[in-house]
Amino acid sequence: MPLSAIIMAGGEGSRLRPLTCDTPKPMVPVLGKPVLSYALQLLRRHGLTEVGVTLQYLPERISRHFGSGAKEGVKLHYHREREPLGTAG
Repeated sequence: MPLSAIIMAGGEGSRLRPLTCDTPKPMVPVLGKPVLSYALQLLRRHGLTEVGVTLQYLPERISRHFGSGAKEGVKLHYHREREPLGTAG
């Protein structure tokens, strides 16, 4: 099944510290929900339902919160980087 979109969600978010000391950047709340929720809802609104998410920094926080993606109306596929590979990774 081909993916509709890839979201790179692996960075540490060092410029957002102290908000990201123990929270991955995509999980930082905006108006009471993780910023990643807004991206997933936007993709869904435009008909993109198969979404890959690259993870590296505190990956379990993201995968545990979003699970399969059903609550957001998408199917999520997680791809973990063992070490930061950067944008080209």
